[in-house]
Amino acid sequence: MRLQVEEDIDAAPSEVFRFVATEHFDNHPKWDPSVVEMTQTSPGPMRRGATARVVRSDGRRRTEGTVTVTEYQPDSHFAAVVEIGPFRLEQQAVCSPGAAGGTHLLLVIDTRAQKPLNLLLPLLRPQFKKTMHASLRSIKRHVEGRQPH
Repeated sequence: MRLQVEEDIDAAPSEVFRFVATEHFDNHPKWDPSVVEMTQTSPGPMRRGATARVVRSDGRRRTEGTVTVTEYQPDSHFAAVVEIGPFRLEQQAVCSPGAAGGTHLLLVIDTRAQKPLNLLLPLLRPQFKKTMHASLRSIKRHVEGRQPH
């Protein structure tokens, strides 16, 4: 199941990319309330192949998983695979210059699940879409309120 959301953000692509991708392991919990912890497990800076441990909370239930960065092109494209239990999420963030200045941010999530949970994905689509829009609004608030480095 593929979902995508997009937004124009009043900040340079380098600033948006820094918040969403370069500092992904630190910042993802700031914009996604279901992610309670993300800790880098690989050495060095953000790059293709970087990994992290992620902890999600859905109500009272906590689940652990892994994040592996599959693409990292500074200031433009970030992709990662998140594996949590029976779910696999392929996520992408694409930053491009906005039409009126600033940055156009596109977030894409491809979600898969093992059988029989894969049958539930279409039913979860509205909630996933709502969560993605909320995350995008949160990213916009954080980045637009941030001072450039």
